[in-house]
Amino acid sequence: MGMENNAGGKARGWLSTATTTGYTPPAIDLSHPQTARLYDYYLGGKNHHAVDQALAEKVMDAYPGVQRFARANRHFMHLAVRHLAAERGITQFLDIGTGIPTSPNLHEVAQWENANARILYTDHDPVVLAHARALMNSTERGRIDYIQADLRQPETIFAHPCLTGPDPVLDLTQPVSINLVAILHFLTDDDDPHGVVQALMDAVPSGSYLTLSHATADFNEKEINAAVALYHKNGLPVQVRSEWEIQQLVTGLTICDPGVLPVNQWFPGDTKAPRPIPLYSDEETSCFGLIAYKP
Repeated sequence: MGMENNAGGKARGWLSTATTTGYTPPAIDLSHPQTARLYDYYLGGKNHHAVDQALAEKVMDAYPGVQRFARANRHFMHLAVRHLAAERGITQFLDIGTGIPTSPNLHEVAQWENANARILYTDHDPVVLAHARALMNSTERGRIDYIQADLRQPETIFAHPCLTGPDPVLDLTQPVSINLVAILHFLTDDDDPHGVVQALMDAVPSGSYLTLSHATADFNEKEINAAVALYHKNGLPVQVRSEWEIQQLVTGLTICDPGVLPVNQWFPGDTKAPRPIPLYSDEETSCFGLIAYKP
């Protein structure tokens, strides 16, 4: 970790995983499957290993829609970020549970709409940290960085020098979009996901947003529960939730149009406007998405 110089030669004083810092990726445990690598496999990526492929293929047998679940989640993220950047004026994004970089990533979508957008990625998985250089391409106008921190301990995110130092990545006096896409279902009730969401939103000002997607068994109980059992058998905690339970995670926030919908049906804007025909079924994607506003 160290200082990085911009094109003008002036040192930027923030912790960064950019290649110029001499950063060394951590050792990766290849003896057990990991959620980030499984998700990469579902998306058709190449950053996984035999142990991940073996479990992923069992999950795909139990829940054939899992690849469409992953793709629909990515599409939901793209739509939500584009909407917030282009229509809601959001220029700051805190993406928690980043996962292995897959293009187009959040920063590419946000900075396409606004080149000044700033993005801070964070994940607790060393697998993601090992790939974080792919996220490090700040421009003269925008800015991108990555930190390793645990969603279950929000204070470790907001206490990081990237946010508390003299040149923070995000200005927490201005609205921020917190993105929790396909991550909260890895928190069990013992992790107090409602308290985690509340702590995250308490740390950002009024006018901020929460983008959230969450796996559910509401549409496909047998297949989803079979997939959950496979994760549990391999030591990976996961807890799917109903639409009502997901709504309880965002109490105190105002859910924006079009409300809480399956991610394959979610499209920003007025619910009375014509909606695109979904590419996938609710049963295949088995995931709800929403954007909520902090008054």
